Amino acid sequence: MARLVLTAFSEDTIAAPGNRQPNYIIVSATDVNGAPVTGLGMSNFKVDPMIVGPGGALVNMTGVTAGRLPGFYHINVVPINTQTWKAGVYIFAIAAERGTDRGQTLATVLMD
Repeated sequence: MARLVLTAFSEDTIAAPGNRQPNYIIVSATDVNGAPVTGLGMSNFKVDPMIVGPGGALVNMTGVTAGRLPGFYHINVVPINTQTWKAGVYIFAIAAERGTDRGQTLATVLMD
């Protein structure tokens, strides 16, 4: 098993309290030597909101797209079912797997 090195940031550009617009999580994936990890898709990632704004909900991934630079990915998440975003801090745990390669990281966003 090899290690995937993940770094992630999140931004509520169009997501806001009371709506169901996607929240963006940008992930950088490299191998232990710093080489970009390419070819990852939705089945390779898992996102879990460990901390949510008061009254907030779990999320579903609605898409993963590769960035323009190798090894970067854009993940969209929305609240489950018919839930909406709630004001407050969200902390997302992000995990990725590719075969026996695994990595994980955290991202935070203030939903305001």
